[in-house]
Amino acid sequence: MEQRQFKSNKLPRDLVSLGKKYARIAFPNPNREGCPSRSALRAMASRNLQPTLQHLPISHVATCSPCFMEYTRLRRRFAIVHGIQVAGVSLAVFAILFGAMEIIWRFSRPTGEPSISRAHQTEKEPAVTSKDAPSIAPYVMTINLASFSPTRGEEAKEPAKMIHLPSKLLRITLLLPIGMEPGEYVLQVENEAGAVLNEMRATGVLDRGVTSITADFDLRTESRGRLTLMVRPPGLSGRTFPVLLEGTR
Repeated sequence: MEQRQFKSNKLPRDLVSLGKKYARIAFPNPNREGCPSRSALRAMASRNLQPTLQHLPISHVATCSPCFMEYTRLRRRFAIVHGIQVAGVSLAVFAILFGAMEIIWRFSRPTGEPSISRAHQTEKEPAVTSKDAPSIAPYVMTINLASFSPTRGEEAKEPAKMIHLPSKLLRITLLLPIGMEPGEYVLQVENEAGAVLNEMRATGVLDRGVTSITADFDLRTESRGRLTLMVRPPGLSGRTFPVLLEGTR
């Protein structure tokens, strides 16, 4: 029984390996006739779904040995970069957890007499009075960008659906559309004149098949009107989403 199961599992792997070897040599195209651009192969290798499936050169790559080999090299490179990014995110999460445990351990220790250095430091620290302004907690929001249509160039001057934001200090978690992979993203908020109001870098984290980004946006000083949110993934062109800035809630 175990020998039969081993053979049944090994057969599909052998067929896939044989198919890849066949595709590398079976369709020579020395003049590169009808070959897509390198950017199209890169988008296909990086699983970038910004172009639709019918625009991806899938059928050509399957019947052109030079393009198939180029796609294989690009896909292997993106897989290595993706693995490094995931490892970096894991290390960052571990560092945060370690720091939180250290803080909890320090505050859970029994309090006793302050040391001389601590007492001296306490004397120099100004006392907090009621005149001190309290820190403002950001307004927390979650926005699923998959439900909004991205705009490109002069398309959709009157979009049917817009992201509504209040004029506040916001902490927004953006749920990215399917196909946008983890990594460092650039976020920008621009007004109608094209001036950048907020710009930052944030790390996209994959959770249950969805990549999400959490970032703070300070829109307290901005007046009502239309804005544009730009989300640019690593190494690719950005996507823009229409935003309507409203009054405070």
